[in-house]
Order: sequence, then structure tokens, then C-alpha cells
Amino acid sequence: MTRVAPSSLGAPPGREQPLWRRLPWRTTGALLVKAAAGVALAWLLIWLMAGHASTDSIVALLRFWAFGITLPGIVLWRLASPFRHNLIEDFAAGSLVGVSVLLLVYMAVAPLGLQRWAWLWVVPVLIAAVAVPSWRRRCLSRVERPISPLTAWLVAAACALPIYAIGRYRNLVPAPYTDARSNAPDMWFHQALAASAKYDVPLQAPYLQGEKMDYHYFWHQFTAAVSWASGVDLTDLVYTIGWVPLLLAGVALIFALTDRIAPGSRWAGPLAIAVAGIGGTVNPYPRVSLPAEGLTGYVWGSPTQSLGGGLLVLLALMGVDLLRGRSAAGTWVLFVVVCVAASGSKATVLPLIICGFGLVVFIRLFYRRFAAGALILIGVLAAIFLAAIVVVFGNHSSGLAVRPWITFAKIGLYPLVAGPVGWGEYDQGAMWISGITTCLGLLLGTAGLLVLTGTAGRWFRDPGMIFLVGIAIAGFGGMVLTDQPGTSQMYFHRTAVPVIAALAAAGAWMLVFWFADKRSGIAVLAAVLGGVGATAAARAIVRANPSDGAPFRRADGTLTGLVTPWLWTIGLLAVAAGLVTLLWKLARRRGRPTRIALASFVLAGMGAGLFLPIQTITNYRDVTLPPLSDKYPLGPSVSQTEAAHWLRDHSAPGDLIATNAHCAMKNAMGCDVRHFWIAALTERHVLVEGWGYTNTINDLVAATGKSPNGLPFWDEQKLEDNDRAFTSPTRDNLRLLRTKYGVRWLYADPTQTAVSQNLNSLATLRFRAPDALIYELP
Repeated sequence: MTRVAPSSLGAPPGREQPLWRRLPWRTTGALLVKAAAGVALAWLLIWLMAGHASTDSIVALLRFWAFGITLPGIVLWRLASPFRHNLIEDFAAGSLVGVSVLLLVYMAVAPLGLQRWAWLWVVPVLIAAVAVPSWRRRCLSRVERPISPLTAWLVAAACALPIYAIGRYRNLVPAPYTDARSNAPDMWFHQALAASAKYDVPLQAPYLQGEKMDYHYFWHQFTAAVSWASGVDLTDLVYTIGWVPLLLAGVALIFALTDRIAPGSRWAGPLAIAVAGIGGTVNPYPRVSLPAEGLTGYVWGSPTQSLGGGLLVLLALMGVDLLRGRSAAGTWVLFVVVCVAASGSKATVLPLIICGFGLVVFIRLFYRRFAAGALILIGVLAAIFLAAIVVVFGNHSSGLAVRPWITFAKIGLYPLVAGPVGWGEYDQGAMWISGITTCLGLLLGTAGLLVLTGTAGRWFRDPGMIFLVGIAIAGFGGMVLTDQPGTSQMYFHRTAVPVIAALAAAGAWMLVFWFADKRSGIAVLAAVLGGVGATAAARAIVRANPSDGAPFRRADGTLTGLVTPWLWTIGLLAVAAGLVTLLWKLARRRGRPTRIALASFVLAGMGAGLFLPIQTITNYRDVTLPPLSDKYPLGPSVSQTEAAHWLRDHSAPGDLIATNAHCAMKNAMGCDVRHFWIAALTERHVLVEGWGYTNTINDLVAATGKSPNGLPFWDEQKLEDNDRAFTSPTRDNLRLLRTKYGVRWLYADPTQTAVSQNLNSLATLRFRAPDALIYELP
């Protein structure tokens, strides 16, 4: 008797049952639950994006991300990888692969003037994926380890945390360029560079004509490519919606990375996302801020970090697979492609990856093995990085110098505990206090790392784990051993934060795994929540004791209130861990009490790092801006923004503008020269607008040690020729601007300096507003 498959019972002869009839109802229900998690996350993202962006811009961006970046990226990812893990990995990794290829194609065709057509790389990829049968089968194959519905919801909730924290706050402040009191000079800078990336090869500092930009500018090239392809304005891409899908891909990929080192865990990946996204630092001082290294602290304000951080996670994921031998020839090729894209996305990425492979080579030698693959990759990455130093960074260090321990004199408690010292000198005792408290806060927030130090014998045999540990060590070491203007050395550690969080979550998972209890996830949740509650209680107790508040240095020079907050915090975390252990054993669950207590304390510490960010998020209120004054960077008003947009729409990309606006802020301290918004909004070059964040300024800062934002302009003659056209114009002055410098337009800001009425007879007034006048030179 022939057996009939249950799935074919009742099917008409010659016809196959529909898919929905062949799937078990339980499987269908699980798919619906997982889809609901994705829908809920998508709804939240769109709601946040709609805060300051139009529906047309949102639709245009999402359409291009889906079909111009993610879809072809998934095709390349599936063709390069021999394994199918889960759809979260496919979509996140595919998005970042698509980003990498798009920006490299854009930079390749830009010298040919084909910037607006860079997106056409999608066409041959999709055609080949459909036309080649073997490729089509690989792209459409099922995943090997689909995630559970619970994991889907946990990942969605974890990804929502950093995106909501950034997006909600952005929506509570005025829309960009609509209120002169709400401004961010660093974002003007990034938008100006993105505007240059639309037209210039190589990239320029458009706010200062003739100044080449040696910088990790690949994010700006990518943003320009998206603007050309989608038609979305640069302001929306830089400020309101462009960062959302990029950040989502980066944080979702943390789950895939954690799954490599904590396979099968439902909670380790989401916990790693939460720690990297909003946590990672425990602060017991209610009246003092310790460095917060979660993604929400810097991703939006440093767009290059959004791209560089995401690509580092992708490279870490691929590096683990390459070192473990779970790769194909296409994986090696794709790894090199992503490395090239990462080389100019953030200067910190490739050095960390190289150090990770270097630790693999070093450790394997102790086992009398030669890590040939890691050594080859070090050589390839070193060549790519050296090429980037010459081509992208122009042999400029941007002020980076080896100065161990100086970081702790610029962050943490140092200003509150340092005694009086002379210029250029440091209080060594205060630096130690700042360093110890900062490191303690970071270590407690990623307490799972403590487990790795005690289980080295286990993971020393896994080159993938060694590789990730090398990245984490290099990130922390780069922060501690170097110095750079604006404390930019912190980005060594910040770039490694996703890997550190994944390792911490994996360490906690190792402890919980030893329970051998199917309900161990309940203990994990209880411990994390216990850590949040313990931190809240400790901070409340410390706040009620005036002697433990800031400032820490008394008038007589003695210090107070440094240790007690830590004792309360660590003590209450231990109490929370004890309670979880007691309740777990009372419920007669499996696991040794010592292991349960240790795991609970580790998880409570990681939960403690989530308390302050969650408290901040829940207390978001409408932002009340201070009145206009000379104490804050002042930006464009609505009418000044309209004037800049008018000039963009009525000028050619090659037209040059002169302006009398050079100071983002003027007060008794001098002029803050980070004035970039005219170049950003007009998408045109300006003869002399601001001169901050240029190669010349960075070199001067490295030589003098002075603040980069207040140094005078080095070409006094050019600045005099420029400003005279506004204060005391003559036909000869304007002719000089036109013939010597090539100026076509004048953007006059009466709020910066007096603008002579003679300009009305010497040039053509084309736009007038109370605080903006635009003239066209004859």
C-alpha cells in the first residue's frame, strides 16, 4: 500500500494545495505573530519619521531603501554566504551590503558626471539573480534557523529603544532651520559636505572655497547618492529621516552577531541591542553625568558613526564566519568590498578590525597553530587602510596623537575633583579618580565581560571569539591611549560598543546556560528588572544625602561623596541578585545557587545601565528653548532659510557665493567660526563663510593646542576683500570679487555686520528679507 503524504490529502488530481492549506496552523500563527512584531516596529518608525518630514519624502526614501538598497543587497549577501540563518540577519546585512556597494559605485561614476545614475547598479544584480537558475535558488532558499515569535518581539522592542530615544526627542524640538534658537553647527557641517558630495570630485569644504576636505566622508557620498536617486532633500536626509533605516540595520545586525557567539538564545541578542543602544554605563551620581557610550549619545550627532558603526558590526559578523571556516569564496570578496566602503566611513573601523585579527594570530601561536587566513586579511586590510590614509585622509591625522590617559582629564568627574593647575598641566590624582569611576561605570554596565575573563580556556580555541575580544580591547585601548581635539578619540570605544555589548550578552548567556533550565529566561528578565530597580533606589538614597552630591571638591580642597554612591549601587544590585536567586530556588528550578547568584548580579548590572536612558525617555517633554542671546550658537531664521533655498533654486551648481556671515556665535570669548549653514542650504560653494573643521585648522590645533572653534582665519587678505564688499563696497571691490575670486552672488546677513546701502546701486538685489539680502553681481 502506497503511503500518501498528509499535506497532499484532499488535493484535486494534478493540482497542489495552496500554501496556506499545507502549513500547519501553529506555524501559520507563529508567522503572523512574527509579522506583527515587524509591523509594529515599522509603524513606530514611520510615526517618528513623520514628525518633521513630509509624506512624499518618507515614501520616496523607504521605496528607494527597499528596492534600491536592501533588495539587491540581500541578493549579494545570499550569493556570498553559504548559510541561511534568519531573516533579521538577511535584511540587516543585506541593507548594509547595499549601502556599501551604492556608495562605492557612486564614487566610481562621480568623476564621469554620472552621480544621478549610480542607483542603476541595482538592475544587473536583480536581472542576474532572476536569470541564473542556481543564483535564483540560492536567493529564494529557506532560512536554516528561523527565530521564534518571542525573539521577534524582543528584537523589535530592543531596536525600538534607541530609535525612539533619538527620534522622539528630535520631534520635540523645532524642525531644522525653522528657529534660530535651535541649531547644531556640527549638523550644518555634515549637510554642507553632503552638498559638496553631490557635485564635487574630490570632496571640498564648500563653506571655504578652495579648501579640500580630507575626512572620512563616505557617509556624505552615500547621502548624496540617496538624494539623487530618491529626490529627498538633504535636510530631511541629514536631520529627520535619513538616519532611521541606517540605524535600524546596524542595531538589528547586533542580534545576528550575538547569535554567532550565543547560538539559540532568545534573549541574548535583544539584550545586546539594548545595552549597545541605550545602556552600557552605570552612573550612581544623581547630579553628575558620566560618559554615556550607548548609540543614542552620538549616532544622530555624528552621522559618520551611523555608517561606520553599522559596517563594523557587519565586518565583525563576516570575520567570525571567515575565521570559523563557515564561508565561501564570495564571502571573502564581499568582506573586502565592505572593508573598502568602511575605510572612509569612519577612521576607527579598520584599525579595530585589524587589531581583532592580530589578536587571533597572537593567541593561535600559543596553541602552535598558524592563523594564515587572519594574517592574509591583516595584510589586505592594512593595504586598504594605507590607501585610505593617502586618498581619503590626505595624510592628515586631524590632530590625533598618542597621549595616554589624557582622555580622563576631558571626561567624567575630572572638572569636579581637579585642583588648581597651570595651563597645559593636569591633576594626576583627579585623572585617576575620573578614570576609575568611568571604567567602573562601563564595566558594571557590561558586566557579562567579567564572565569571559574567567572562561578564557573555553573561548581561546574559538578564533571568532578571539577576534571579537580583540576588537573590544582595541576600542577601549584607542580611547585611553590617544588624544584628539574635541575628544574624538572616544570614537575608538564607541565604534566597538556593539561588539562589546554582544560579548557582554554572550558572557551572561554562558552563565544562564549552565542552569540547564528551560524557564531560565524568567530569571533573566527578573534580574535585569531588578538591576533597574536597584539603581533607581540607590540614586534616590544618594540624592537624599546632601553630602554625596556635587561638587565633590570642598572649599578646603578635600573630596567627599565619591565612594558612597558606588557602595549603595553595588550593594543594592547584590541584594537584587540575592532575591532572584532565592525566588528561583523556592520555585524549585534547576541551577546551583552560586551560579544563579553570579548570573543574576551580572544581568542586574547590565540592567542598571538601562535605568537612566529609560528614565530620560519616559520624561520627554516639549523642549523650551532659551531666548536668543550671544551665549548659544545662533542659526538661520525661517526667512534666512527661505533666502538660502531661493539662492539654491536660482543659481547654478558652479556659482560661487560671498557672505559677511562667519560666526555661529559672537560674544566676549570671540567668534565661533563654525558657520556652515549657507553652504549647506544653498548647496553652493562660499568664498569665506566659516573655517572650522578644515584641514588647516586641524593642523593649527595640533601645533598650538588651542580651541579649534575660535582660531582666526589664516588668509587675512582674502577675508578683507570679502568683507569690504559688504561694509564699504565700490565698483572696484565687487569687480575684484568677480574677476579674482569668481564670486557671482552675495548673501548679506544684516544681523552679523552692517550692510552698506551702496550695494543696491552696485549690484542687483534679487531677494529681500529683514535678515537676509541676496545680490547678483554684474
